[in-house]
Amino acid sequence: MTPSTQWNTWGSEIEVRVTEWAALGEAAEIVRSALERARDVCDLGRGDAEIHEVNQAQGTPVRVSPELGGLIRASLWAARMTGGAVSPLAALDPDGVLGFEAGTQPEPSYTDVRVHGDTVFAPFGAFLDLTDPAKSVAAHRAARRAADTLECGVCVRVGTSAPVPGGVDLVATWGHCPIGGWQVDLAGPPAAAEDRVEVRAGGAIATVRTEAGSAESGLDSVTVAADDGLLAYAAAAAALGQGVAALRWLTERDLAARVVYRRGSVRTTDAWLHLPPHDHAA
Repeated sequence: MTPSTQWNTWGSEIEVRVTEWAALGEAAEIVRSALERARDVCDLGRGDAEIHEVNQAQGTPVRVSPELGGLIRASLWAARMTGGAVSPLAALDPDGVLGFEAGTQPEPSYTDVRVHGDTVFAPFGAFLDLTDPAKSVAAHRAARRAADTLECGVCVRVGTSAPVPGGVDLVATWGHCPIGGWQVDLAGPPAAAEDRVEVRAGGAIATVRTEAGSAESGLDSVTVAADDGLLAYAAAAAALGQGVAALRWLTERDLAARVVYRRGSVRTTDAWLHLPPHDHAA
């Protein structure tokens, strides 16, 4: 069993595992610092988060920190990669606080958000929510930094393996793997609850679950394995939005993915079958 530690922050359960006992404390601190930096600039639940300056500007360019600028760029990349299925834009001013009324203004799009150097422009009516992309970026960045700094294998998990409606669970690794590889539990229907998959060194795996009350999609969750944490999250979230067409969408993009349906069946893409098998001796 690899050394590990857990804590909760930003609405997520954080777990850090390492291949060397002596590295655990410092690795955890590197991960903690990376997540807190991201939270400081884009946690919508914090009144002092920098992202509020962008959201309140409503059509006025705003200078931002390198941290926030980088996370906005990453979120816009995810939006382009998914054709807008995963967008950094939250709901449009639903209470009309700023005078935005549906049908009276062009609906903002992620393509209207621009970043030039340290300046961000978001159009009137646009509100950015970078929560899940930011966590994905920070987790994989922290795993790499910790592994490179401490010269050991590091596995970072942000989220929870429990089947929480609307929840996102991301695992990112860097450095060498422990004996038996990084084994990750995948939540699913009772028949698949014990399923595990191995996440290779430098890889990531993300599971996105259907929101409560969204049973019309026919899906329970989508899991994607990729080389990058943001890519894994964005692809899983975008596929979930495809509903019953999710598996085809993932297959067309040659993504290693697993789709769990509401009725309990589980289907995977061909690329998923090429992932390392679970080592039952681990």
